[in-house]
Amino acid sequence: MTNDLTEVLLTRMFNPGDIPPPEDVLLTIAGKTIGTAGNYVVWSGQPKAGKSTYLSATIASAFLPAYQDTFGIKLKPPEDRPIVAYFDTESSRFDFHRQMTRIKTLGNLQKYPSTLDAFNTREDGPGKIRALIRHYLEITPKCSVLIVDGFLDLCLNYNDEVETRKLTNWFKLITKQFNILLIGVLHLSKGQGETLGHLGSNTDRWAQSTLIVEKNKEARQFVLKPKFLRSSEDFEPIAIFNYDGKWQQIPYEMTVQQTFKNGKK
Repeated sequence: MTNDLTEVLLTRMFNPGDIPPPEDVLLTIAGKTIGTAGNYVVWSGQPKAGKSTYLSATIASAFLPAYQDTFGIKLKPPEDRPIVAYFDTESSRFDFHRQMTRIKTLGNLQKYPSTLDAFNTREDGPGKIRALIRHYLEITPKCSVLIVDGFLDLCLNYNDEVETRKLTNWFKLITKQFNILLIGVLHLSKGQGETLGHLGSNTDRWAQSTLIVEKNKEARQFVLKPKFLRSSEDFEPIAIFNYDGKWQQIPYEMTVQQTFKNGKK
C-alpha cells in the first residue's frame, strides 16, 4: 500500500521540465474564454428557458468557418481532434430529432458532418450513461468536446452529498484523462434560482464557467448571461428571439417591437 501511494505521489509531483502545451481554448463567447481542454462548463436555467436553443447554437458554431460564430458563441475544436460528441439524456425521439435539425439549420449545413457524433440515451440509467460516455471517449481519441444534456441524468439523487461529489470528481477525471472540454446542462432551482441541489453546488465550485439562460417573456427573449467565469471577465448578456421561424440576435433588454421600430430585424 505504501509503495502504491509513493508511486502516485511521484506522478503528482511538480516537474519543472514537464512543460504543458499551450492551453487549448475551445469555447468563447463574445471573444471571452469560456471553456478550455481539461475543464468543464455548465449551462444552467429553468425548464423551457432556452438552454437547448443556445446549446444547439453552440454545437452548430463548431461547423461554421473559423471566423464565423453563432450569436457570439464559438466552439472551435483543434484540427487534429475535430470531433464533437453530443449525448442527449432527456429528449424523446421527436425532440432529439428536432434538436439535431436545429443544429443543422443554425450551422447552415447541407448534411450532418462526420465530425459530429450524437446519441440519445433517454432510456439508460446513470451508471450505464457514464459507462457509455467513458467507452466512447476511449474509442474516439479525436473527440475534443463532449456535450451532455443533462447532468441530472448522470446521478440518482442530485441532493446526495456523496453521490454528487463522486460525480463531480468523475467530471474532473475524464476531462483530464481524455483532455476534453465537457459542456453540461443543469437546471436551476425554482425558488432560489441556483443550480440544482448538491450537484449544482459541486459543479459550480469546480467548473471553469457557469452560464445562465433566462426567458424574458415581456421582451420575448432568451438571454444568456455569465454567472461564474474563472478564465475571463464577464461578457455582456446575449439575447435572441424567434422571428418568422428563425432565431436572431437582438440588443439585450430591448423588446422585439423596439428592435423592429429601429429597423433592426
